[in-house]
Amino acid sequence: MKKFTLALDLVNDPILIQEYIEYHKNIWPEIALSIKEAGILNMEIYNIGDRLLMIMETTDAFSFENKAAADLANPKVQEWENLMWKYQKA
Repeated sequence: MKKFTLALDLVNDPILIQEYIEYHKNIWPEIALSIKEAGILNMEIYNIGDRLLMIMETTDAFSFENKAAADLANPKVQEWENLMWKYQKA
């Protein structure tokens, strides 16, 4: 098993941050499936102000390159990603 910790900054707006959190309480089924198919076994997300910390546990075969390629080929994941850019800093 591999373990990764990632950080992301959100747009510093309490209303947008709350919307982002609400989206992630009930992610779309296609997003959950893409996570599982990539070899992500467990994912925890913590919110501290406008900063998110994500801890991922994955299979040994997991790679960010393979996940990115699969995400690019998945229209529903692309729709989700485009929606989430409203909330995230580049």
